[in-house]
Amino acid sequence: MNDYRQLSSEVVAELKKLGADAADVFVVTSSNFSTEIRMGRVEKLEQSISKGMGMRVFKNGATAITYTTDFTDKSVKNVAADAMSIVKVSSADEFNGLAPKEALGQYAGKLALFDDSIASIATEKKIEMVKEAEELGMKVDKRITNSDGASWYDGMSQVTLANSDGFVGQYKTTGASFGVALIAEENGVKQRDGYSTYGRFAKNLDSPRATGEEAARRTIGKLGARQVKSQSVPVVVDPAMGRRLLGMIFGAANGRGIYRKSSFMVDQLGKQIGSPLVTIVDDATLADGPSSRPFDGEGVKTLRVALVDKGVLTTYLCDSYTARRLKMPLTGTTSRSWQGGPGVSSSNLVLTPGDMDPKDLIKGVKNGLYLRTLSSQGANFVTGNFSHGASGYWIENGELTYPVQEITVAGNFLTLLKNITAVANDGTFKFGGTNSPTFLVSELTVGGS
Repeated sequence: MNDYRQLSSEVVAELKKLGADAADVFVVTSSNFSTEIRMGRVEKLEQSISKGMGMRVFKNGATAITYTTDFTDKSVKNVAADAMSIVKVSSADEFNGLAPKEALGQYAGKLALFDDSIASIATEKKIEMVKEAEELGMKVDKRITNSDGASWYDGMSQVTLANSDGFVGQYKTTGASFGVALIAEENGVKQRDGYSTYGRFAKNLDSPRATGEEAARRTIGKLGARQVKSQSVPVVVDPAMGRRLLGMIFGAANGRGIYRKSSFMVDQLGKQIGSPLVTIVDDATLADGPSSRPFDGEGVKTLRVALVDKGVLTTYLCDSYTARRLKMPLTGTTSRSWQGGPGVSSSNLVLTPGDMDPKDLIKGVKNGLYLRTLSSQGANFVTGNFSHGASGYWIENGELTYPVQEITVAGNFLTLLKNITAVANDGTFKFGGTNSPTFLVSELTVGGS
C-alpha cells in the first residue's frame, strides 16, 4: 500500500490556500478477499482493492465534506474546489471545528495491528479450511441434513489522516474470519445455526474442526425447541447476547443522542445506572485488541475510557462537535469513513469479567432462561424499554433442560443493568471488538404461550 501521508498533507495545504479556516483529509485504502462455499462447492470468490479520500473543510463556522476515489492531481484539486464552493453556502454552527489541538496525538505504546502472514495464505488454503469446517460439522450428527453455507473473509486496510493543525498519522490493520452455518432436522422440523471465528492475526482463529463442530453443536441444540408460559424469571445472558446489549448501552451514551434528548441516558451522568458489578470500558489501547488504534477518526490520541464504573455512568461519549455542545472532554472514540464525517463508535468494548464460573452461575438458577438470540428490532432508545423476539434454553434446577423459541424478552435497559446480580469469568475477543462475559439478570419478563 502507498504511503499517503505526504499527499494528505499537500491536500490540506491546498484547502487552506483556497481559503479554508481549517481542514482535514482522511484516506482509506483496503484489499479484501472473500469466498463462500456450500456443500463443498465454491459459490462465490471475490478479490477487491479500493481507495478513497475524504476532505472536510470549515469556513466561518460552516462545514462541508467532499470525497473522491481518483487521486490524480487534477481530480483532487477539483474536489478541493468543490468543497470550498459547498462550504460557502452551508449554514454556520458555532460548535463546528477540528478537535482541539491539545487532544491530538498518537498512542505511544505497542499495538498489534497487522499480520503479514494473512497475505501469504494461498487462496486454495482458505477454500480448503472453509470446506473442512463445513464437512466436519456435517459429520457430527446424522440429524444435520444440510448446509446453509460456509465462508472466509480477510482484509488489509490503511488509514491516513492529516489536518491543518499539523496532525499527520497513519496505521495499517488486518483481519480475518471464517465460519459455517448448518441445518438440522428432527420430526419434520428444521433448525438453523452456525459459528464463526475472527482475529486480526490468523493464529487467533479457531481451527476448521473446532469451528465446524461448534456450529454443529449449536444447531443440534435448537432441535425440539418449544414455547414456555409468560412469566418473570431470572435470565442468564450468553456472551453473544451480552455483546449486543453492550453495544446498545454504548450507543445510548453517544453525546449526539444526549444533546438531542433522544436517549434514555439523558440526565444520568454521575448516577448509579447499574449494579456495582457493572464496569464497562472502551479501550483502544489494548496491545492485542481486535479494534485497537493509535488515534481516532479526528486524530485524537486514543485512551482507555471507563464508561460505567461499578454501576455509575462516568461520561458521555463525545466527538469534537458533541464535546463542545455538552462542554465535556473528548473520549477518543470517534471513527469515520472517507465518504462522511466523524461519529462516535466503540473500539475494544468490555464488560469487566467477574470471578464466577459460568456453569456455577447457571447452577444458581432454579427456573429461568438462558438467552442465546435476540431479534434485531424491538428497542426504544428514548425510553430504554425493549421487547425482542428471543430464543435460548430453559433452565430448571441449575441445568439447561430444553431449547425454547417463539418467545419475547422485555424490560428496560436501566432496570436490566441494576438487576445484574452475577458476572462470570468468561468472555473473549474471538468474535470482534466487543467482549462480554456471561451474566445473570435477576428478573426479566419472558413472553410465551
